[in-house]
Amino acid sequence: MKVPATLAFVFVVLAALSIGCTQSTGAEGAEAQESENTVPLRAVQDAETGSIAIYREGEDEPIVTQNAGAEHRPFLHPIAAPDGKGLATQYSPGHHPHQTGLYWGFTRVNGEPMDEDTLRQWFYRRDKPEDIAKAVGRDYFHNPGGDYWRRDSATVVTESGSEVQWQTVYGMLDADGNAFMTETQNWTMRAEEDRFILDLEWAGEAVGGDVSINEMSYGGMFLRMPWHKDIAGEAVNAARQRNRQAEGQRAMWVDVGMQVEGRDDFLHVAIFDHPMNAGYPQTWRVDGQLGVGPTRARMGDWHIPEGVTEVIRHRLIVYTGELNDLELTEDWHEYTGAGEDAYSTASLWGIAQQEAKQEKFLTPEEAVAAMTVRDGFQVNAWASEPMITQPMAFAWDDRGRMWIAENRDYETRGRGFSGSGDSRILILEDTDRDGTADSKKVFAEGIPFPAALAVGFDGVFLGAPPHLLYLPDRDGDDVADMDDAEILLTGWGIRDRHETINSFHWGPDGWLYGLEGFATPSRIRKPGPEETIYAHNDPFPDDLFEADGVDINGGVWRYHPTKDRFEVVAHGFSNPWGIDYDAKGQIFITACVIPHLFHVVPGGIYHRQGGSHFNPYVYGDIRTIVDHRHRSAHGGARVYLSDAFPKEHYGRLFMANIHEHAVLSDELKPRGSGFVASHGEDFLLANNKQWVGFSMEIGPSGDVYVLDWHDADICGNDVQHKETGRIFRITRTTGRAATTTSRRCRTRSWSNCNSRRAPGTRAGRGSSCRAARPRAKSTPRFTTRFTRCSRPTRTATSVCGPCGRST
Repeated sequence: MKVPATLAFVFVVLAALSIGCTQSTGAEGAEAQESENTVPLRAVQDAETGSIAIYREGEDEPIVTQNAGAEHRPFLHPIAAPDGKGLATQYSPGHHPHQTGLYWGFTRVNGEPMDEDTLRQWFYRRDKPEDIAKAVGRDYFHNPGGDYWRRDSATVVTESGSEVQWQTVYGMLDADGNAFMTETQNWTMRAEEDRFILDLEWAGEAVGGDVSINEMSYGGMFLRMPWHKDIAGEAVNAARQRNRQAEGQRAMWVDVGMQVEGRDDFLHVAIFDHPMNAGYPQTWRVDGQLGVGPTRARMGDWHIPEGVTEVIRHRLIVYTGELNDLELTEDWHEYTGAGEDAYSTASLWGIAQQEAKQEKFLTPEEAVAAMTVRDGFQVNAWASEPMITQPMAFAWDDRGRMWIAENRDYETRGRGFSGSGDSRILILEDTDRDGTADSKKVFAEGIPFPAALAVGFDGVFLGAPPHLLYLPDRDGDDVADMDDAEILLTGWGIRDRHETINSFHWGPDGWLYGLEGFATPSRIRKPGPEETIYAHNDPFPDDLFEADGVDINGGVWRYHPTKDRFEVVAHGFSNPWGIDYDAKGQIFITACVIPHLFHVVPGGIYHRQGGSHFNPYVYGDIRTIVDHRHRSAHGGARVYLSDAFPKEHYGRLFMANIHEHAVLSDELKPRGSGFVASHGEDFLLANNKQWVGFSMEIGPSGDVYVLDWHDADICGNDVQHKETGRIFRITRTTGRAATTTSRRCRTRSWSNCNSRRAPGTRAGRGSSCRAARPRAKSTPRFTTRFTRCSRPTRTATSVCGPCGRST
């Protein structure tokens, strides 16, 4: 199937070109980036065979050999490991005898468009009818011999020094033996103490008419490492897709590593794509024997007009040990000239968007069947459409019921506020304890754009920009007392609807914490006497910044539920979505675009995706704590403090990832005055490109719940599935019996979380104490100075709420 170009990819390529306008490639790039540990090389050509051997100075065994036979396509073999232990290439293995180390060969040339079924039926058959053979085209991938290739020249360009260069020129022959395309490979190589770096500039000139490279699932550059059955190895791409999951995917680079003969660790070859290549980032072939290569033809037919030369660039890095994707991406930055900013890998975002729009829509049951989860766990759809639609936030109450904010007013990232008019706050419950919700109540309806909620103090705290609302339920009938609803604060913006008020969470100090994205400026203040709760078709206010207040355009904030005090805890970030605390009350948030996890220190000024800090004199930003990368777009940080899962999960931070369509985990380890976060594991893979998980909760029995907005436009530029929405539940199946939601709080995380709001909740119902959430009688004090509770929050029934005392 052909993949048409999209405007998104045009912009990505243009951005990449503008970023890399000063870049160097090939020999110039290698010379510019020469490192201190570069080892001198020499290139020696065999006059009889034409082959070129590359040696490290002072050594007698070649580290790379360019085979350049007169009647055989050119290929590199062997490529030795930098430490001399093992080979990175294999010549003509029994399972694929036509594959010769590292080579170049298109699979269908000058054929015709064919439907997939016909191509699959006829391609490998030798008895093709003439018209089918013509349509299939000429195959240079499976045919390395002289009927297809003729050497014009093989030359050493630079014989010795910190880098060597050589060139091969071959004619690609038609069925009559005439060259119709001249293929030139210009190689530049340098060696460091622990790795080899090879740059290839491939040029194909159409010399006998127009040339068509026809659609095929593989063809072009290809690497055959010495694979055999049961060998330890894996292929990983820049989007962290592995092995068969990386097959046919687009990425900036692919790394393949194997424990080849003679090694205890892996020998790797990484292949880089370049933004100047047409079709960047190209699709990749990753076959069942870990043969890999970029395959532009997988994206559809492409053409070289007569007299035109097509140029394609790649870099290869040969090294040993463990894959470090951060370092490999930094190497890719150096090669391409792309800056190490938030957008240098932005092509992956466009890829994820395109993948989702082409994905088949799955029902909730089909979605569960498609998932893969860590051994010892299982997944089920706890709630789904039509019970819930467009869920943007969820939270548990102290009775083990789930509260959902359905934001049906969301239209696009830049449009939508009150047009739908049927957004709701729901209460879901699993009354028969079978692991799925069976009871639904509508707590409130019609409040536009509900984006965040937290349950407590006999009601709900609701983030519905521009307001922070309190909706009480003092008679306990599970219906909001709307006549007593309060506007606690106002001033939240909505410029980018992905980055408005979100992720409410009760803190260990009894304050309500929330997040705000950098692209949606807000000015938080107490509402004026004329401020109202908005309704269906009301316009969003256009005078948001005409009053005094506390400015925030990216950061963490908190609100005291009984003192009516608002504070900015930390400034910066990108689109943070997900906040939680470890067992000692340390704050962590997940973010999108920029590196994905931060340890939040009160008063901190953090890495911003864009824009400027309010304080122009900030010397430097506090950066991420991660030592690795995931694909962009994380949300729903939850530190696992339950004993329901095996103990190795205790203290890990779980998060959802939109672009990887997965639940991931990071291990938090103290380091100095902060933390370092290392990749724990890919806990769940949805294997469904329309899965949009961005919020998570730990349930009453220690199960993990993930909210799936679910839409074909995963970045929310257009709502294509308005009537969908799922909550998936991940439970343990081995070692301890899987449990269902219970009214009793039996796990530590559940008890900890609920104790944060317990005082107000207990006092608000059936108590002689004052109402838990009284109306404010005066304008509260606003400050950006972080204050903390001077003594632990008490949970006795005589206490109305958190102490609220400040140092």
